[in-house]
Amino acid sequence: MYSLFLVLHFVACLMLIMLVLMQSGKGSQAGIFGSANSDSVFAGPSAATFITKFTAGVAAFIMFTSIFLTINSSKRGMSSVVDNVNIPPSTPVSAPVAPASK
Repeated sequence: MYSLFLVLHFVACLMLIMLVLMQSGKGSQAGIFGSANSDSVFAGPSAATFITKFTAGVAAFIMFTSIFLTINSSKRGMSSVVDNVNIPPSTPVSAPVAPASK
């Protein structure tokens, strides 16, 4: 179950990136020196298109899967790769000896 949600989360993240890149920005029609339609940048939001609604849905799905994965990863228990390493017993180290004076 965890692996399934992890794969779905990864696919949804890639899909969200693609959806955001496909949308045009508010100021995409205004050039460097401005244009006749540059006032539309400061206008109110236009009607939500299908792609903006779908983007919001994918973002909500990512939030849901993030919460689900966070809760399930905390239930799996904390383990480390170092826990499985067999370390041989250490030999005692003697104190350094001072050099003999002549």
